Amino acid sequence: MKLTPAQREQVAADAAARYRAGESWTQIGADYGITGAYTYRLATARHDITFRRWGQQPVADVDEVRLRREDGQTLDQIAEDLGCSRQAIRTALETAGRTPPTRYPRLAESRTPTADEIAELLGLYEACPQAPRAREGARAVRGEEGRVLAEACRSVVDDGVPMQRLSVALGRGATWLHWLLGCHDLRPELRKARTTSRRTRN
Repeated sequence: MKLTPAQREQVAADAAARYRAGESWTQIGADYGITGAYTYRLATARHDITFRRWGQQPVADVDEVRLRREDGQTLDQIAEDLGCSRQAIRTALETAGRTPPTRYPRLAESRTPTADEIAELLGLYEACPQAPRAREGARAVRGEEGRVLAEACRSVVDDGVPMQRLSVALGRGATWLHWLLGCHDLRPELRKARTTSRRTRN
């Protein structure tokens, strides 16, 4: 896609703002039909940008996120309303101490992923590059596109879908999502199991 000078300026300004809000270059570029690398070059050539370390996301306003969550909004709704990434919203909830320490709030509240969520996640999977030396259709998910997928999956898990259930719904093995989130250091903190000491007979 060839952009005019005016379009390049517009994309650069939008990309700089959205990157600061927590989106990746790949996410932003996809909206304009260009690559993440080209988006990066356009933005950094025209704007002073402080780069995030790999996986680091800005934190949204903690109090605002907490209030919206208590009002029943989903992570996606809050992210859209505040112009942040879902990862930024999750980070804010963790900062506020509102994110449950288990994979999902309570077992009784776990749910099945919606058709829209599955369609979105499958689309993000297809956006990942073809995995080298793998069967046709297999995607490489360790790069930036894979992290976008992992963050989206983590958001669904945080909204009450067990990892194994989501993994199977995506047509993968039961432990695939656990592996994917581990690749990007996004696994939820697991609930600590109770331990019992063994008594020995004298």
